[in-house]
Amino acid sequence: MNARRSRFERLTLPLERDLHYAAAALARNGEDALDLVQETYLRAYRAWDTYRTDQNIKGWMFTILRHAYVDLCRRRRVEPALAALDAERVEAPPEAAAGRLEDALPDDLLRALRTLSPAHQIILQLADIERLSYREIADVLGCPLGSVMSGLHNARTRLRDALAPGPK
Repeated sequence: MNARRSRFERLTLPLERDLHYAAAALARNGEDALDLVQETYLRAYRAWDTYRTDQNIKGWMFTILRHAYVDLCRRRRVEPALAALDAERVEAPPEAAAGRLEDALPDDLLRALRTLSPAHQIILQLADIERLSYREIADVLGCPLGSVMSGLHNARTRLRDALAPGPK
């Protein structure tokens, strides 16, 4: 195996489950999520020579995923779920994605997380699971820093409300 491919695999393959979870939250469809992850890896490999070692590999891969998702939405002529970070809760949860969240989080937290809009799910994943900075999240999502801060606040508030005992 050549050095380029070896380095690519070593740095990007550990992110596959996280990318799949994010793709499932965005696409709301298991097949589309798999396609998005494959497209992300294809695009990343093609652009591997442009990756700089001072870049955050997670941020770089999630940015490529976002671009692949937006392109999919354009082809289908639908509005991307990331268009508004202030979107209301959604009724139908996305199909379960095999990923570290399902393995690590309690069922009640997963159910509450899935009541959030795809945009809020993604911003929570990037901030609280992937531990990206606000600036890195803004770069990944292609939005202003203030939108990240308010979107994350809104997502955490909605998640807290969804976890609160009592009628919803």
